[in-house]
Amino acid sequence: MFSYLFSLLIRFPENLFILGFSLLDHKDDRRTIPWSQFLWIGVPVLALIDWLWNKRSYPWLFLVNDYLGHFHHVWNWNPLFRMIPWNDGSLFRLYKTHWLTVWLQFAYSQAFVLNLWVAIIRSFLIKDVRKMLQYALGGFVLQMPVIIFFYHTVLLQEVWYVKGDPDGLMRGLTGQKLLNTVANCFPSMHTSVAFAILLLALQEKGPYFKWGMVFYCASVIYSTLYLEIHWVIDVIAGMALAYVAVRLSDIILNLVWNKGPKKLMSRLNK
Repeated sequence: MFSYLFSLLIRFPENLFILGFSLLDHKDDRRTIPWSQFLWIGVPVLALIDWLWNKRSYPWLFLVNDYLGHFHHVWNWNPLFRMIPWNDGSLFRLYKTHWLTVWLQFAYSQAFVLNLWVAIIRSFLIKDVRKMLQYALGGFVLQMPVIIFFYHTVLLQEVWYVKGDPDGLMRGLTGQKLLNTVANCFPSMHTSVAFAILLLALQEKGPYFKWGMVFYCASVIYSTLYLEIHWVIDVIAGMALAYVAVRLSDIILNLVWNKGPKKLMSRLNK
């Protein structure tokens, strides 16, 4: 994951700006715990999050690979979603300009790396293990079982593909790769990850990171509709999943922080 993140930073200089902007006010949220006490737990936690993101853990990885190799959906929701009025997100495309299209294509294509990992890296730099874990849990770990379930049971393809419109991302997809890519719409994972990070960013003190991340994550969510990738119901479902995942992550971490080893927790809560 780190190598992929660094490659994106090098290939797209604008990513460096976004990362740098998010760190301008990291001191507003930084904990007073000494680095010597933080690193021995912060580094392993960061490595664990990196492993989970890359592997999605072996059971999840197996399910994803099995899905990509064999389509065995229980339901086909394409006809239903197409007949629901305004569900294709056409209202979000009433205003279209070249600069907006370019920005939203960028936001969508970079979403999973930038919004999640910028937040996690910033949490590491402010020496906050709890925030690192909450971004990871709320942002993808707790979401994946639900998403994988729908990947396996529901066929719902991207709006542009179902309607026969041009691909808003201009990906030039063909053959099996095209079918694999357009098949996973419900719920919108771009939306669920972005909305989870948005909700958590609102809890931060630093205004640059907070409102910068709100703007970027909102752009990701808007891009799914503007570019004819997701249906409106996909986006609503993604936002609902994100809200539940964030609340559940909060409950889990509160239990850990209240019931965990007192000596360790006292150090991390400085």
